[in-house]
Amino acid sequence: MYRVVIDANVWIRFARSKDIAPLLDRFITYRFLPVINNYLLAEIFTAVVQNNWLSETSASRLIELIRRITLVTAEKSVYRLSLDPKDNYLFDLAIQHNCVFIITDDHLLLSQKLKPVPYILLSGLPVRFQYPIRIVVNESIPK
Repeated sequence: MYRVVIDANVWIRFARSKDIAPLLDRFITYRFLPVINNYLLAEIFTAVVQNNWLSETSASRLIELIRRITLVTAEKSVYRLSLDPKDNYLFDLAIQHNCVFIITDDHLLLSQKLKPVPYILLSGLPVRFQYPIRIVVNESIPK
């Protein structure tokens, strides 16, 4: 299995559509094991509840589902060079847990010049996503 970090904006997009199946399909097809932490779970929960996309009960069920299909872990706060300081933890998760990708569609994150985990466009997967998603690849992992 390939460990990946999936940014909150991707989880939220699928939660808003109330159809997370296409994302789960990718996990199975490409043998992805998403790595997540409690901060990312809280970010997802807060976004879907505050924007009235899900009720608190539905959001809690979503978080429980995400917990069941991911590796919930913690990271040490080391990386501090992201253009958006709130994204530093994504790099920490990816590097410290040997993830091969960060899946995101955050344009600020992707436009960053100095990144320990470079990105590529996710064009190799069958197009079933509603929006373009990009993958950030961690090239520091031995092949």
